[in-house]
Amino acid sequence: MTRIKEVFREKSSPLLIACTVAGDPTPDASLQVIRSMIESGADMIELIVPNTNPVADGPVISRAHERAIRGGIGISGVFSLISAIRRESQIPICLMTYANPLIVRGVSAFIANAASAGADGILVVDMPPEEGELLLSQQMIDPIFIIATTTPPDRREMIGKIGRGFLYIVSAPGVTGKREHLPDDLKQRVIEVKKSTTLPVAVGFGIGSAQTAFEAAAAGADAVIAGSVISGAIERHPDNPDPYVREAIRSIRSGIDRHRFSRSAGR
Repeated sequence: MTRIKEVFREKSSPLLIACTVAGDPTPDASLQVIRSMIESGADMIELIVPNTNPVADGPVISRAHERAIRGGIGISGVFSLISAIRRESQIPICLMTYANPLIVRGVSAFIANAASAGADGILVVDMPPEEGELLLSQQMIDPIFIIATTTPPDRREMIGKIGRGFLYIVSAPGVTGKREHLPDDLKQRVIEVKKSTTLPVAVGFGIGSAQTAFEAAAAGADAVIAGSVISGAIERHPDNPDPYVREAIRSIRSGIDRHRFSRSAGR
């Protein structure tokens, strides 16, 4: 059983998937940030591979890409960071990347390096399933795909059948970043996606507070993904991000736990 499948089976949902740009603000500080996320209640780690043109990311995470690149991390450094985490923890680790790093290194080599380092899954933001034959044919790590707000039912069903690990549901149109509230139709979209797959569904984009974490959990998400709130904490406190990252994780966790409590109380 994979680490991703195991964590969904063993822990009470919704899980918290904590997301950070690998190497932000420096490789050493990034390792400590990830430790803080784990210690503060993250159930899974999503590591974003730094990129010079992160078109799906909002301004907060885009600046995190810039800091990580200035800090000196490269692709090999990302794999080294995963290896360092894996020596300390068996928490599931997913990579989120754009296609260019895979193309530069070679898809097969990238996947082999990621798996050897200890990664469990990979989401390539700008690589649709039709172009992901090598991702789908390998068995080393789980290929994870995105369900957008505009994904039609037939395509949603196709993605639900071929993905592994979990499906990533985008909560709202646009790029990553905090929102005051999630869209009213999110619950219905989660229901529709779950009709098309046996995989867990994770909701991301816009979750940066206890309230939005609660809303994602209440919509039926099996996992809640938070990233911009973590990158924002690092940006505001680059010399000592750990206590602020912990605070951010605990805030998101409190929203998830509020849903769990309200659900239990209603039984």
